[in-house]
Formats: sequence, structure tokens, C-alpha cells
Amino acid sequence: MMKNYKKLLKEFATIKKLSILTRLYDSLPDPDKILAENNYDYEILRDLMSDPHLIATVQQRKMQVAQMGWEVTNIEDEELKLEIINIIKELDLQKIISDVLDAILYGFSILEIRWELKENKKIVPVDLIAKPQEWFIFNKEQELKLRKNVNGTYIFEEGNTLPDYKFILVQNHPTYTNPYGEKILSRCYWPITLKRATIENWQLIMERFGIPYLVGRYPVGATETDKQDLLDQVENMSEDLITILEEGQTVEIIENPKYEIGQLYEKLAEYHNKAISKAVLTVTLTTEVQRIGSYKAAEIHKEMLGYLGITDKKLVEKALNTMIEYYGIINHGNNKMPTIKLTKKEAVIEESAQRDKILKGMGVEFKKEYYMKRYNLNEGDFELKEK
Repeated sequence: MMKNYKKLLKEFATIKKLSILTRLYDSLPDPDKILAENNYDYEILRDLMSDPHLIATVQQRKMQVAQMGWEVTNIEDEELKLEIINIIKELDLQKIISDVLDAILYGFSILEIRWELKENKKIVPVDLIAKPQEWFIFNKEQELKLRKNVNGTYIFEEGNTLPDYKFILVQNHPTYTNPYGEKILSRCYWPITLKRATIENWQLIMERFGIPYLVGRYPVGATETDKQDLLDQVENMSEDLITILEEGQTVEIIENPKYEIGQLYEKLAEYHNKAISKAVLTVTLTTEVQRIGSYKAAEIHKEMLGYLGITDKKLVEKALNTMIEYYGIINHGNNKMPTIKLTKKEAVIEESAQRDKILKGMGVEFKKEYYMKRYNLNEGDFELKEK
């Protein structure tokens, strides 16, 4: 064995040694440029969610996971399995899934577990509450801390240590130098900002040139008073849509020609929407339609959404299984607990129904509790017929 083998067992190139920032601060600042330029104010990113196209694409991505069913696996203890099933059933999974997947938008999400002491003397999780990202910071060891606030300003100092078994951290593609994760909203910042400016200018152009205007004609020899009276009549006509004129006076309705500049604004807004779609969904149906046709594009779009659903559901499974692990440690003294798995509802129902039909034909009799667990049914939803 080599003499200095102990050096092999230690990390050598570390942030603590090489980063100038860690010499100034005890914590790691978020390297995201959009946040850094805006004093790390997450409201800059949250404001982007008012964009209709962005919210539609985000909901489309989240729905790939939200529509999934779930099952508890990896355990032989049926009593413990039923215990976990009952806990999961009482949670607002749709809200929790959405909050967990916010990590994709903001780089990371933090959920605090709300525990309750039940009559059976067990401490049970009854809710997972999402907390603002700006409340937290990572130290040099990439440990999550509660950020310090001094006179309304969050500072880059060593934060407060979080209590055990209370918080769940979800990160979207964190790296060694960036535990804050990748933020899709940062990629959408400029497309949305530029699109807003485009639409604002487009609206001004429409108000200025898109509405027909009136032209009054007065006879030769009309006095200044006659001209002013005609102008007043035309102005009133634009509001009341009716007027009377003296002989020799006329009013014409002039339609504006179709300006190509309006189409330019429309194309520019569409361009930014495509950029947003690519950032959130990694592909745009519109782009693919232009390239390969509508049917094939729809298939590619569906396939990509399915792939995103598979990767995104792992974030939700990890968060829920962390909660289950905490529950096991608190109530059972160990973390050897069952795990929750998200699956497509159709696949679960079809595969289970086919298998159960075969087993029933072989003489297997299932109890009511089995159907409740396997098909996520309530006891009052069905009855078993006696032979």
C-alpha cells in the first residue's frame, strides 16, 4: 500500500480553497445572473408567471405528473404499508406535486412538513408547505440554511441551522458550484420581457393607425369660424356617430391601409412564445409542424412530454419518500420504510385489472382492503358481491 494513500481519500479541489467569494462570505451566493442583477429578488422571476403563454406551458408540463396515480411498494409489512397509504391519502397531492415541481422553475423548492400528534401517539405528516426560495441559502459545505434578514435585507452570511426532519429540499440539476439549481424562469426572462415591449408597441400602433378616421371638407371661401364649427361637428360625430352639415360641407370616412408592420409585431411575439415553449417543454409544436407535418409533430410533442413526465416525477417521488423516511425514523426508529411510486393511471388500472382477473380465475379471492389500496378507492365506493 502506498504511504500517502490518505490524500486519495480526501477532496482536494474545493470551493473553500479556490473561491474568492467564500473568503468574504460564509455562504454561497446564487450564481444566477438574472437574480444577481436584481438584488436576488425572486419576485423578478415570479412576475414572469403572469405571462399567459408561460403559465400554459408550465401547466402542461406539470400535468404530466399531476395526472399520474400512485402506489406504495418495496415493503412486505402489509400493516405498515396500509399506514403509509392512509397518510398519503390525507395529503393534498395535487398542491404538493405543483409545489415540488416549482423547483424546475426556480432551481430549487423548499417544503416544510407540518406534523401532528395523533390519538394513536404517532406523529404524522399532514401537509407539506412550500416556502419562499429567498428565505434560504447554502453554506460552503452546500448545506441548506435559513437565511438571515437584517433590516429587511437578506445578507450573505452563515444562516440558521434547520431542525431535523422538518424540511424537504428539491433541486433541479444542481452542480458542485451551484446548489441552487437550474432555473427555467431565468431562461424565459428575456423572451417575456421583450415580448411585453413588443405587445405594448404593437398596441400603440394599432391605436394610432388601426382605427378609421374622419375627414371634413369645407367649401372655398369658408371662414375660420366655419372651419372650427365643422371640426367640432366631426369630433362630435366620432363620439355620437351622427351629425348634420350645411350645404357644401362633407365628411369622409378614411380607412387605413393594411400595414405590414403589424405582421412584424405579430411574428416577433410568436418568436418569443416559441422561445418560451422551448425553455419549458424543450420543443415547440409550432416549429415541428412547419418542419415535418402536424401528425408527426404531435407525436414528437407527446413523446417529449412523456419523457419530461418521467424525469419530473422522480423529483416528486424523492420528496414524498423523504417524508416517509422521516416518518419512519420518528415513529419506528428506522428508515426502512416503503416507498411511493408514481405511475400512469391507465397503465396501473389495465395491468392490475388483467392480472387480478387471471388470479381470480385461478381461485384467488381478494379482500376489500386490497381493492382500496390497489385501485385507490374509498370504502364507500363499492361492495364485494357474496357468492
